[in-house]
Amino acid sequence: MIEKTEYLANKINELIEKYGEVPPHWIYKPDSHPYSIVWRYGSGDEFSDCYYIWFEENLKTTEQIIDYFKKYSPPPRWLASVIEDIWELEGWNEPIFDYTPYLKKLEEYGFEGTSEYEKDLEDEKWLDKENDINNA
Repeated sequence: MIEKTEYLANKINELIEKYGEVPPHWIYKPDSHPYSIVWRYGSGDEFSDCYYIWFEENLKTTEQIIDYFKKYSPPPRWLASVIEDIWELEGWNEPIFDYTPYLKKLEEYGFEGTSEYEKDLEDEKWLDKENDINNA
């Protein structure tokens, strides 16, 4: 669990002021990939801390979490992250994890893009974005 420092509390308040709540990662950085290094350093890492603190404090039920994500229409590449935030998964961090049953559940809840998940996740354009970040 991430410690909610005064600094992070202020950052959370700034995000709420700007967005009305802390938005998901793909709203904060629309041209991002869920496995990008941007989420491990600097403003991306800071945002992730704010997001998880706010998420834990404000979204208590599965229904609230699903409604939150539906409001922000996740790009296909972010669907595994959505799944991991909705359901407690056993083995999701194993090298090979089959998200298929959960993608079907998302589809039943009205999420779009489930059939494009793998294609978007593995699109070569994300390698170029990663290189742009590393060469900045």
